[in-house]
Amino acid sequence: MKARTRERLTGLGFLAPTILLFCTFVIYPIAYNLQASTLDWDGVNTGTAVGLDNYAQLFQDPTFLITLRNSAFWIVLTIVPQAVIGFLLAVALNQQLRGSTVYRAIFFIPAILSPVVVGIVWQRIMDPFNGVLVEVGKATGLSFLAGDYLSNPDTAIFAVIFVNVWMWTGFSMLFYLAGLQLIDPSLTEAARIDGANGIQTMARITFPLLKSTTLSLVLLGIIGSLKTFELVYVLTEGGPNHASEMLPTFAFMEAFRLQNVGYASAISVVLLVIAVVSSLSMVRVFGAGFITGDEK
Repeated sequence: MKARTRERLTGLGFLAPTILLFCTFVIYPIAYNLQASTLDWDGVNTGTAVGLDNYAQLFQDPTFLITLRNSAFWIVLTIVPQAVIGFLLAVALNQQLRGSTVYRAIFFIPAILSPVVVGIVWQRIMDPFNGVLVEVGKATGLSFLAGDYLSNPDTAIFAVIFVNVWMWTGFSMLFYLAGLQLIDPSLTEAARIDGANGIQTMARITFPLLKSTTLSLVLLGIIGSLKTFELVYVLTEGGPNHASEMLPTFAFMEAFRLQNVGYASAISVVLLVIAVVSSLSMVRVFGAGFITGDEK
């Protein structure tokens, strides 16, 4: 018993720094945010307890409904194109091509750039007056390139989604490329011997074997979509008229511009709940093993 107790205490001692950091930077902020969400508080003066009024107000707020709609757009219109384009790029670069390493680096570079830098660059590119797209449109006669995409309420969210897809497709490509290199070449070779063409081999052999990779990218995409902030803020600041507003930018505006910290805390709590429920649902539906590729 003494040896077992000593072993447990030793293990707890090794875990103590991690537990302390987790409690300090995860548990405490969540608890603090939950408490702040029940206050009418400007972040400076003493708050007034309002119970669940912030949540009741939030679910009746038209802007909140817009953020939910935009989040749905973002999840679908980023995860699917990134996965499809990333998979096709990975298949192409998995061949014995000259300079394939250089191409891999070029496609992956946007994923390692700061979202702020990417936002500033694309803001200049999409400038409706002197932007690169305008000049290309004038030179080629493609007038649609001169559209006012970022300041048009009907297109703002889709313009930001386009930039996000451009930025993160290389990340999906790298995931798929790693998965492709783990596939036994004899499987695809046997399919070719049996008469399967390239498309059939890809659809029936290669892509199904990358199920764990695809599901991992879906989970990462959902979490990333819910917490996206920098790119949206730099490109549109959530405008025009909240047309491209996301939950993080909405919470930022309420907390730091309108000094409605209690209401912003309620938004953050709802965002946390949505992220946790989405992640747990993915794990429950597809099984915990899908992330590590242990599914049968």
